[in-house]
Parts: sequence; C-alpha cells; structure tokens
Amino acid sequence: SSTTEKTECHHKCKISSDFEILVNSPVFSSSNPDMVKLFAYLAKRKKYFAGDTLIKKGKEATQAFLLLEGEVSISTEHKKVDVVIQNLKEGAFFGELSLLAKFKWFFSATAITDCEVLIIDKESFDKVMEQHPDKKNRIVEKIIQLRVERLSDQTEYMLNLVPEEILQDSTIKSPLIA
Repeated sequence: SSTTEKTECHHKCKISSDFEILVNSPVFSSSNPDMVKLFAYLAKRKKYFAGDTLIKKGKEATQAFLLLEGEVSISTEHKKVDVVIQNLKEGAFFGELSLLAKFKWFFSATAITDCEVLIIDKESFDKVMEQHPDKKNRIVEKIIQLRVERLSDQTEYMLNLVPEEILQDSTIKSPLIA
C-alpha cells in the first residue's frame, strides 16, 4: 500500500511540477489551465548526458522539447561541416514545428551539458487539441511566434560570425541580389 501511495504521489507530483513548468513556458503561458494539465499529464521527462543526440537531422520530426536543465547545441551540416547555429539554455522550447506538421528534422540537437527535457509528442498534442479545438489557433500562433523569434536569434548569431569587413564591403554582392 505504501509503495502504491508513493507511486501515486510521485505521478501527481510530476504532473503538478510539469504543469507549473508548462504554464510558465512561452507556448503555454496564458493557456487554459485544463488544457495545460492534459499536456503535463501526457508529457514525458527524459535525461540526456553531455554529447548525447536529442534530435538527428534527417529523422522524422515527431516531438517538441522544453529544456528543463542544461544546455543544448542546435547545428546543421553545411559543406560536410557541422555548423552550430544556436546554443539553447534552460527554458528553451525547441522542435515545436513538429507539433504542427510532418517533416524530417532540418537540424540536429546535441546536449552540451547533462540535461533534462520535457517532451510533448505530436500524437499527444493532437489529442489535447481535439479536446480543446477553440484553443488551437492561439497555440499555433504562439508556436509560430516562438519560431520567428528563434529564427531572428539564429540569424543574428550567424551574422555575428561574419567578419566586419565583409559586412561593410559594398562590392561583395549577395547571390540573391541580381
């Protein structure tokens, strides 16, 4: 009986803790509490060690990650070289587009340090949205806003790597400008 009680408390405590985390995250803040409770119930926690791969470019994208602890590197392969396009810290929500559409990952995510994530898979997301169809547009909008912010951050990160003289040299034409 005490083992059952401990398991039940652990499960309720996990849901309560995950609810608090989600309700304070960029995507789920200001969302319906009942909906967030469902996400907390369906979400899974997972730990990764430094160097572990969370997302492998080219694999089917099926889940989003909320970084609870640690740091993760977002990279892609360019001309056979692995290029870091962003480092994410605690509180970052990534892989969010996988909740909205089917595609293969266009980047990899690797643990820089030991880390823990909260994972929401597309199937769980769809189940919750079926029960709260009136909230879907707002969540989709927040996911798109988050993605636009990250794209802006990644662009700035990449431009900061370009030497100043190249940025200021007006004779260098972009291949996009004819």
